[in-house]
Amino acid sequence: MTMENLPGGISALRLRQLQALIAAGTASRFYDWPEWARVRSAALRIDRWECQACKSVRRYRKAELVHHVKHLTERPDLALSVFDPATGERQLVSLCRACPE
Repeated sequence: MTMENLPGGISALRLRQLQALIAAGTASRFYDWPEWARVRSAALRIDRWECQACKSVRRYRKAELVHHVKHLTERPDLALSVFDPATGERQLVSLCRACPE
């Protein structure tokens, strides 16, 4: 079995593991993966630790969360991708705790 990453940045093995977590109702365990920690950190660095929702209305708040634009359960193939490879649009966005996801 190959460990190659799919276009969304997740390996085929990890995608199957995530799909199993989703099916079992335990998708939140994904957020303990070391791969998530790395991509979360990358998204925060790209956004300079600034909440992108606040920034869009010319406010500043420190970002603490990273939000999946296309929900994890609907697009697990994009779980570890900052950008959607099909569209080039952001898939992960940094938010403060006050902004809705």
